[in-house]
Amino acid sequence: MKKKIAFLLPNFSTGGAEKVTSILANEFANKGFSIDLVLLDAHGELLTTLDSRINVIDLKSSRIRQGFLPLLQYLKAERPDTLLALMWPLTLLAVLAFKLANLPGRVVVSDRTTYSQSPLLKSRLNRFIFKSSIPLIYPLANARLAVSAGVADDLSNLSRINRDNITVVHNPISQNIPAFSMQQQQTAWQNFHGKKIVAVGSLKWAKNYPLLLQAFAILLQKEQAILTIVGQGELLSELELNAKKLGIEAYVQFVGFSKVPQKWIASADLFVLSSHYEGLPNVIIESLAMGTPIVSTDCKSGPREILCDGKYGKLVPVNDIDAFAQAMLQSLKEEHDIEGLKKRAADFSVDKIAAQYLDIMFPERLVKND
Repeated sequence: MKKKIAFLLPNFSTGGAEKVTSILANEFANKGFSIDLVLLDAHGELLTTLDSRINVIDLKSSRIRQGFLPLLQYLKAERPDTLLALMWPLTLLAVLAFKLANLPGRVVVSDRTTYSQSPLLKSRLNRFIFKSSIPLIYPLANARLAVSAGVADDLSNLSRINRDNITVVHNPISQNIPAFSMQQQQTAWQNFHGKKIVAVGSLKWAKNYPLLLQAFAILLQKEQAILTIVGQGELLSELELNAKKLGIEAYVQFVGFSKVPQKWIASADLFVLSSHYEGLPNVIIESLAMGTPIVSTDCKSGPREILCDGKYGKLVPVNDIDAFAQAMLQSLKEEHDIEGLKKRAADFSVDKIAAQYLDIMFPERLVKND
């Protein structure tokens, strides 16, 4: 009988956790596992990226606390061999329901951001609940994962969980990155002939797009360029207004959500990430895979780890507008080791990362491999 792996998320909208889940779920399905994607509310743009063999389970719960009983019922009925839950506080729900269902398998929790930097814990109540719940509930999980060493360190510091009890497993990238013709690339940029710069990510505070716009305005004083921002979110109108106030609206295009942001990255001269904080930004790994040079803020977790302390891209202090502008200008003028960038991306291949997940979810594999 096939081993069954269940993933638990709130929904399947455009986010890093959802994208990684899609990559892993599809890979596990290809390896012959039975896969259930369990969602509190089964909606989201990324549902269309799933392999047809993956079962989508809708718990029909608008709030996390309302999902406990439906999740418990699902676990008792379907008895997955492993439940992998992503993102606190959904991770708490998963551990408690799995243990109450008294299943013989394993429940694994995965955290994907530096919570100390997240607006989620800005309120005293949320911070208290977080710091109280993690030490109580997480030890009951069979494994605790973090997507980067920075996330693991942050989680340990906040929760008082021993750092040795948190395992770092990086995000994977799909091995099926599409290739784009020259015509497709030119169409994406509307045949613009200057330097092409791209940013990819939701239009929210964490991504710090105001800094990017200000730095880009400085860049335009010395270099003909266009900036494309791929993503959607609540800050669109505000960012469009910012671009207009800076007098750069003719050189900035907001193209919204794209199922294939790689077409922008592959044809760009430079990829930029201006975030206040990250966990492990997959989009940087994808940029490496396509050989696109990178400038990123040196936020608490993620970019430095991926770029090996700046070996594979430029790192800039968070919120330093002038430094960001200068780094972009320098990168656009430099020669880059494209094959070196692609080689680094191979460290995050789905084959390698999926194997690490499977070893954690099914430790008997390690015994067989010894």
